[in-house]
Amino acid sequence: MATSLKRMLAKGPACARIRAMPLALVGRMKDAVVSVRADSQWSEGVAAFLGSLTDDPAKVARHIEFLGKRAAGRLPWSQVLVGATLPNGRPMPPSRRYASMLVEEELLPLYGLGGLRFSLDLHNPGNEAGVPGFDPEVVELAIIADTGYFTNTVPGSSFDPTLPPDEVTRQRAANGALLGDLVARLVDATRADFGYADIQATGWRAAAAVTPERVAHPAPPGTGPWEFLWSITVWGPDRIDDGLAARIGSLEITERMRADMDPSERDHYRIERRRLSSGALFLQYRFLFGSELRGTRAACDTPLAQQAGLRSTNLPLRA
Repeated sequence: MATSLKRMLAKGPACARIRAMPLALVGRMKDAVVSVRADSQWSEGVAAFLGSLTDDPAKVARHIEFLGKRAAGRLPWSQVLVGATLPNGRPMPPSRRYASMLVEEELLPLYGLGGLRFSLDLHNPGNEAGVPGFDPEVVELAIIADTGYFTNTVPGSSFDPTLPPDEVTRQRAANGALLGDLVARLVDATRADFGYADIQATGWRAAAAVTPERVAHPAPPGTGPWEFLWSITVWGPDRIDDGLAARIGSLEITERMRADMDPSERDHYRIERRRLSSGALFLQYRFLFGSELRGTRAACDTPLAQQAGLRSTNLPLRA
């Protein structure tokens, strides 16, 4: 833990306040991405989704207005997040300030569902991050939360440290199920083309897969997230054919796969699939998020991807 953070935790009344919520540290972000067509009425769908989470219509209106400005390029994070300082007076990294907004409401409104607190943002609107292969015909909606809501192994986690391990794991799995529910609801509300979420921040795996400097066996350029099987995956009607539907319908976590898993995770892999009202096909098989034990992708994610005829997120990363 950084020295400045230790000082914060040592200070009187603020200590209890900080420990009662996840500490927004660099890298402390969990996301789920839902892709919609840029020429669709996506903001109306987002408004309906947010309206189902709160009885404050003014809050939803402010959020939609904020997202509209983001979509128009008037609020790029590269400009908005500069200028803040750390407790020691040094400049606060933009990533740290962004993470802080996931625990204390600021620019992004926060919502609650069960034991999960989260917001919704646009991912890379107008290619503000300068990513190669950016598709201007797609808008990516991101459900974002601090990873402290998904694991108890990070400083300042939202989980009560006095809880027995079995109860912590049960609550972590419940929050993983809530994340899947949110993805399904957002896909339905926006009639989205595709949605996905994984252990940590999601999108980097698809980007790394096509980068020879990152992986030993790179995928062809242009490989998209829809070509992978993610812990949570939702295919819009236009991405479903009879072959894919049949393979997803027959997915199975075998006894051999269970035997290769860590016992603490074994009971939290299960196949949940359903058709949504929009016609999309929803799949979730992993319910523990925010951390990953050694070998779990090889034990379960890769065999399931092979069954589905899709790419595995178990990338052969270079050292």
